[in-house]
Amino acid sequence: MAAYCMVLSKSDYMLYLRHPAWLWLKKHAKHLLPPVDAALQARFDEGHEFEPYAESLFPGVVRLGFSDFSSYQALPDETLRTWQNGANVVAQGRYEDGQITCISDVVSRNGDGFVLTEIKSGTSAKPEHTFDLAFQRVVLEAAGFPITRCEVAHVNREYVRDGAIDPAQLVAITDITEAVEEQLESTRARIDHALSVAASGTMPDPAPERARLNSYDEWLTIREALDPPLADNSIHRLPFMSADKATKLIETGITEIGQIEDASILGKSTRRYLSALAQGGRRVDKVRLDRFLGDIVYPVHYFDYETSQSLLPPWDGTRPYQQVPFQYSLHIQHEPGGEIEHREYLHRDGSNPMPALLERLREDVGDTGSVLVWYEGFEKARNNEMVAAFPEYAAFLDDLNERVIDLMKPFADETITDPAFKGSASIKAVLPVLVPELTYSDLGIQEGGSASRLWKEVTLTNPEAAEREKVYADLVEYCTLDTWAMVAIHKTLLAM
Repeated sequence: MAAYCMVLSKSDYMLYLRHPAWLWLKKHAKHLLPPVDAALQARFDEGHEFEPYAESLFPGVVRLGFSDFSSYQALPDETLRTWQNGANVVAQGRYEDGQITCISDVVSRNGDGFVLTEIKSGTSAKPEHTFDLAFQRVVLEAAGFPITRCEVAHVNREYVRDGAIDPAQLVAITDITEAVEEQLESTRARIDHALSVAASGTMPDPAPERARLNSYDEWLTIREALDPPLADNSIHRLPFMSADKATKLIETGITEIGQIEDASILGKSTRRYLSALAQGGRRVDKVRLDRFLGDIVYPVHYFDYETSQSLLPPWDGTRPYQQVPFQYSLHIQHEPGGEIEHREYLHRDGSNPMPALLERLREDVGDTGSVLVWYEGFEKARNNEMVAAFPEYAAFLDDLNERVIDLMKPFADETITDPAFKGSASIKAVLPVLVPELTYSDLGIQEGGSASRLWKEVTLTNPEAAEREKVYADLVEYCTLDTWAMVAIHKTLLAM
């Protein structure tokens, strides 16, 4: 077991880069690492669905891989035999040299050397991919596979599906050889340190300034599990804190919230929280609020989309990761203090939901009155995308966008501030403060990411799922609360 712990895989190394303590915990106290949640697992699954499209760009590829620990152990020998038997391209082969090992997505012959291709489900080559490929290159070259080029095969977000998915259009390749070469020397040094961390009987200092690649939130979770809870006045308690900002504050001797005199180093949301905290309670700029409320014209339409996105575009005319509306909720108040009616749409089959949704929406929302949303950039962007796909609705959607008013605005621009918002202007932060009797906590679906994932699961992936109707009922309840929350918040603002 000790010998196994001393082996450093690519995933181990990337964990080390996030924070050395992460690697130590994986080797010595794995139960303390945050589990993979359903949303993250769904992203992993989509990434696996993308791999065959990228691999198909390499004629003659031999795909290896493993199914259990025994086949994982045997994979290096199988990989070498595959090359010795004349393969020109190998996918999911495992390479090792001493204590370091990696499984590489695609390795292909290139003259006297080899090309290393990493398949990523994002839409561009990112800085962390350089670290990933640098580690692999160190392993492969030590194992006798000289690398002449390093590249990332990723999703082409501009691809628009027209018929069967075209791998040559779906997949884009970015050469990052130069960036990888610049990392090789430091990668070798980090590998040595990572091996010493893995072999140590003591966890490295879990200070956030040792964190890399935006692991601050996870660091805080582990920090709370290992040590006594942080003091309420610790800078680490500031909302929207990052490892980088925490480090800069610590370097200047600031460890407590009350010590911060210059907040310019902090993000906008954190500054908003500190400003509200300094005021000692809620503050309302009545002049600005009345001006905002005065722009709202009846009948008022409280409106919200739910959307689904997929790496592989499910329908003609859609792009990878396009946010496709499949549901909306609409509360309508025709006059001040008047009755409120509710209308809704939820798409319940595997066809493209946009045409039917647009037809119903045009009937439901009419052509007069303000349309209140929360974070107008989202709804307007969806409308603009649907204009491009369905130009026959252009006049309707353009007019709809002209009628939109963002109910988030008085919270985002600090017309209304309250320390209880924790610096956030999201409806999930504002609602429990202004209207505590309304809550998402007892709903079957409590946030938009779950709504998107679950709709896709029971509508596109597994339409025969036993829980299908339960999911649809939960979706209606969740989306309805989103717009009813806006009704309640608007009413509260009118009373201020």
